[in-house]
Amino acid sequence: MYLRILRIVFVVAVVCQTVSLAAHHAITSIYRVDEQLTIDGVVVSLVYRNPHSYLQVMAPDRMNHMRLWAVECGNQQLLRRNVLEAALKPGDRVVVTGTPGRDEGQWRLLLKTLSRPRDGWRWNGINR
Repeated sequence: MYLRILRIVFVVAVVCQTVSLAAHHAITSIYRVDEQLTIDGVVVSLVYRNPHSYLQVMAPDRMNHMRLWAVECGNQQLLRRNVLEAALKPGDRVVVTGTPGRDEGQWRLLLKTLSRPRDGWRWNGINR
């Protein structure tokens, strides 16, 4: 259990560092804008930052290995649509559709849609 938590903390730290370095680059340099990927997993956290927010979701990758995904969205997109921190809680099962990152080893998505199957709640993001 300790090793699992340590791995999650390490992945989050790496993702946060990568995001900081890539903050001023074009979306096409970070994401494969001509592709779409859907993940089905559990919310770990929702982190509001300026100018981007990150939904962290534990979900399987294409090889069915559990990964911590960093799902990026602009802060204003979420706030304008009333997606507040209270709307999504750790442990909620969600289905996320987005544009995958260019580096498959980073497990990132640029948010397009988000749904919570248990009650049918859905958010349709701004398509890029």
